[in-house]
Amino acid sequence: MQSNKNTSVAIIGAGIAGVSAALYAQRAGLDFLLFEPGIVGGQLAFMESVDNYVGLPLGTKGHALAQTLESTLQELGIPRIQKSIARISQEDRFLLESDDAQFRAKTLILATGAAFKKLGIEGEAQYTGRGVSYCAICDGFFFKNKDVTIVGGGNTAAEDALYLSHICRKVTLIHRRRELRAMAYLQNQLRTRGNVEIVFDHVVNAIHGSLALETLELKNVVTGELRTMRTQGLFVAIGIIPNTAIFKDFVACDENGFITTDEEMKTSRDRVYACGDCRKRPLRQLITAASEGAVAAISAYKNLQGLYISS
Repeated sequence: MQSNKNTSVAIIGAGIAGVSAALYAQRAGLDFLLFEPGIVGGQLAFMESVDNYVGLPLGTKGHALAQTLESTLQELGIPRIQKSIARISQEDRFLLESDDAQFRAKTLILATGAAFKKLGIEGEAQYTGRGVSYCAICDGFFFKNKDVTIVGGGNTAAEDALYLSHICRKVTLIHRRRELRAMAYLQNQLRTRGNVEIVFDHVVNAIHGSLALETLELKNVVTGELRTMRTQGLFVAIGIIPNTAIFKDFVACDENGFITTDEEMKTSRDRVYACGDCRKRPLRQLITAASEGAVAAISAYKNLQGLYISS
């Protein structure tokens, strides 16, 4: 086990929320460490384009923005510790443990993000970013006046269908059960949209195409019958999973595992803040995640003004 390192702030995660927190922590003159075992930018690296972030050119590639975030860290001289935090406990300070090292911090900023639930079917990974998307608000613009398909039956799927119905020529909603799980008012709105079709008792069995998605193989879960459906886009809306497993007994989370905070990003535990997609939030977008990272860093700074004790 490597020797301990003490710091004022530990930022866990280097998606756009974590990088934003690191930038503002540095501007505030804080001593901090940034932990990210994977790639800087998180889910950004898997987004085809980013067209809803104010100030960025239309058509900005997700991986290009992720590289820009990494360059920003390098230009500011902010090192990234490529270790995964496996355990967190609290003594006088917070103890963070990886497989081979320990770190102590006075304040924590949790920015571990979330992952989209996948269908786990043939062609899904191959056509992600080439017709398969997990965010209607992010990518709906690219399917203007096209025929698209949504998989899911909850509120998110219904909301996505309503949103896309204003953009796309036709929206087909595929659900494995005989009834949607979405709220009644959302279902009522869907029935009023002339360009929305709901296909019950079906699942997407496979995704096919050439350079981009072209067809879906659908399976009737009642009869077992297979059929092919042409579509130009597939939006998977079956939920997301927050990367909060190690925090579930450490800070308060909602029933789905998202960390609950106040408007200053404070969690249920003193000196612990959360921002980005790991946090319970009404809008999961890059621009809101970046804002929350800034708020979390400034909140940590204000807290430390009264708590700071020399190492």
